[in-house]
Amino acid sequence: MIRPYDRARSTMAHEPHNRLGIDYRTAPTRKVAVGITDIHSHVRDVAGGRRFFEAADLYGVQRVYTMSPLDAVDDLSAAFGDRLRFIAVPRWDRMRDSADDVLAQWPHDLAAFRERGATICKFWMAPPMRARFDLTLEHPSVRPVIDAALDLGYEFMTHIADPTIWWKPGGRYADEATWGSKRDQYDQLAWFLEYVQPRRVIGAHFGGNVEDPGFLADWLERYPNYYLDTSATKWIVREVAARTTAVRDLVVAHADRILFGSDLVTAPHHPFEHYASRYWAHQQMWETDYVGESPIEDPDADPPRLGGIDLPADVLRKIYRENADRFAST
Repeated sequence: MIRPYDRARSTMAHEPHNRLGIDYRTAPTRKVAVGITDIHSHVRDVAGGRRFFEAADLYGVQRVYTMSPLDAVDDLSAAFGDRLRFIAVPRWDRMRDSADDVLAQWPHDLAAFRERGATICKFWMAPPMRARFDLTLEHPSVRPVIDAALDLGYEFMTHIADPTIWWKPGGRYADEATWGSKRDQYDQLAWFLEYVQPRRVIGAHFGGNVEDPGFLADWLERYPNYYLDTSATKWIVREVAARTTAVRDLVVAHADRILFGSDLVTAPHHPFEHYASRYWAHQQMWETDYVGESPIEDPDADPPRLGGIDLPADVLRKIYRENADRFAST
């Protein structure tokens, strides 16, 4: 279905979150009536969180897993209660000063997060960790953190790779001597999946390789403890639009292993529309056959495209809620 939003763009000024002049406060009717769990967000502050949840309420998102700074967790819990579930993360803001100090503190923070109900621990091991700090999941300095998380009963989330376009000529990772190739990033993941099994591991942002659905299908078949989330809205929207059939086939074939996520990050200056735009785009992508431009500005695409894959209702129920409920039950 081709919508008329593209034609509106040329006749009105727009914000980065609304190139097409969409009324986000008139949320489209959902294809399935199910309370959605967003497994991947970054709710960092109470003020931004209030506008975030205004959009979440309108778009049917009931529960949110968030990577919040440990120092903000208690205030966020007081403000939003059981709607937030926390994913344990280290003190990234201190990484520039000393990676060793951050790693030494991390097991203590894992215990503190666990006391506050966290059941998932995230390892951000994108190319900068290897290039700047010589760290991967296999590094001896990281092993004590993994072991501490296992001892505390955590499941895991990983960020391994970034958009393929960033490895293209002129991209931020074009110098493979510094960053390694995209495929180079995955050796650490294979080791990690085997080391922590049968604990489950969520590969953030479609495992970092939505551009290659066949690659992802192979990993899901090889590693029964590997799952994917749908987060990083601009990236996922852009690349799904380029390969709608292949992504739809992947999601339908592995519907029990894919969880909905937005990767929304709160900030005091973001308006309601910033948050609503991401949920609107995901709804169009997963629930409809929309073909057209994305309403969200994208520095890696001009114009940004959005293509809907119109998933079956039973698949939507799994990725929106049922798969996340299984994580919450452990």
